[in-house]
Amino acid sequence: MMQRRSAFRRRAGVATVEAAVVLALLLVPVIIGVWEVGRLVYAQQVVTNAAREGARLAAQGRVVNRLGTPTEIAFNSGTPNVADTVYQAIVTGGLSGLTRADVTIRFGFEGETPSANPSKLPYQGLKNERFRVFVSVPWDKVKWVNLGLVNPTTVEYTVDWQMLVDDTFTINVDLPKW
Repeated sequence: MMQRRSAFRRRAGVATVEAAVVLALLLVPVIIGVWEVGRLVYAQQVVTNAAREGARLAAQGRVVNRLGTPTEIAFNSGTPNVADTVYQAIVTGGLSGLTRADVTIRFGFEGETPSANPSKLPYQGLKNERFRVFVSVPWDKVKWVNLGLVNPTTVEYTVDWQMLVDDTFTINVDLPKW
């Protein structure tokens, strides 16, 4: 009877080791795959939010600076501008390791293809005029592991928005002052 128990115990130990090896070979790729998909979803969310931030800025057309004078919102020049706002949103969103040149940002009003050199700038938009902001980031610059389980070429988002500029108005300086 002693012989059987020791043989049973040795076999139980072998089964435990075999189960550990098989589970490790099955679970590790699944965990890494979930990690990669999670990073892709995270990167997509950051790019989406960055495109929306750029569109929110562009929709204003003009902002009042700290000196009280209006500042025209351009696409990629001046301060503030759409391209810098998008890039800053990507960096502050946690996608580090990207240079400004890595991020593709395009802008265009309805009826034209969004481009890096739009023919019409945000401050030239009219009230309720529709426009589009496109943002793209190369996946190989933001991924954490290189196992090829999740392998898109880019993470991109396009947002459609409309201008929220005020109607033009004049102030009647002849009104009585209190």
